[in-house]
Amino acid sequence: MDDKHTIFVCQSCAGNWQDGRQVGNSGGYLLHQELMARLATSPLAQNFEVKAVKCMGACNRPCVVAFAAAGKSTYLFGDLDRTSLAEVSQSILECASLYRRQPDGAMKWSERPERLRKGVIGVVPSVGIPVSI
Repeated sequence: MDDKHTIFVCQSCAGNWQDGRQVGNSGGYLLHQELMARLATSPLAQNFEVKAVKCMGACNRPCVVAFAAAGKSTYLFGDLDRTSLAEVSQSILECASLYRRQPDGAMKWSERPERLRKGVIGVVPSVGIPVSI
């Protein structure tokens, strides 16, 4: 649990496009900025880093973030409300805290913050975690 954890934030999410080019700041960019500011004043800063990603391939579910760490499942969340970035960022950090405490990263639906309960796009098991069928 002492390893560095990462929150990936899609930078293409909820962008405005004209003639094949993004115009202005995307919702993902703004979410990334808000999350970085909140993390800087959080005790989680010693265990998490936030990384911007050009695209996470979930364009129909913006805004998108993912939690990842060595030996843990990776969680991909979408449908994050870009109109309430402060609240969404706070929920992301609450979920990050839960993710960090779990040895395999598994997070029960009922334990996740309300804003991240229905937005799961996928859970990818770690290479080191046995997959049960």
